[in-house]
Amino acid sequence: LRRSAGVFFKAPLQSPFISLKGQTMKISLLPAALLTLSLSAGAAPQMCFDQAGKDYQIDPLLLMSISIKESHLVADAINGSNRNGTEDVCGMQVNSSHYGKLKNFNITRERLLNDPCICVYTGAWVLAHNFRSYGKNWDSVGMYNTGPSKKLIVQRKAYAQDIKNIYRVLLARKKLLSERLAPAAGKEHDIKIAETASSHSGQ
Repeated sequence: LRRSAGVFFKAPLQSPFISLKGQTMKISLLPAALLTLSLSAGAAPQMCFDQAGKDYQIDPLLLMSISIKESHLVADAINGSNRNGTEDVCGMQVNSSHYGKLKNFNITRERLLNDPCICVYTGAWVLAHNFRSYGKNWDSVGMYNTGPSKKLIVQRKAYAQDIKNIYRVLLARKKLLSERLAPAAGKEHDIKIAETASSHSGQ
């Protein structure tokens, strides 16, 4: 996130949406098991996106699209070349302008860089806040990178288009995988039915 942060939009293939009650960082509600896993270097990135998406009611694929665009999913990515003197850290490239508020949730720069799940949750939190402030649209998605400045409309639209393209690819990939797995699941089901029928006929 550069100056501001996040959002979520309505895509033609799927409708991402968010629901934010108050401004409590939902990461504090993380199940103990997940929190333990998140502290492990071996935590599965997909699990982090899935859980954050579930808690904030944001499509995990949108969160992943932003991370792909921002850092290529590099958990400890750091960008210190912002013109306004701020930096962006971790896979979601959380901007240092949020550090002050994040202290209230005991989230530090170090935790963002060392804990992939904390990073994803923080990105989702910022994204949810932007949704609430600017609406559920692609312009809001663009604000994840540029903030609401009217001077950055061109950059915002370009960023939003990039996210949209990545998001569509991930949706198409998900659909393709589902279609490939469906026949296999069907065959397994047929086999079980056949085995059950055979078992009954032998009695």
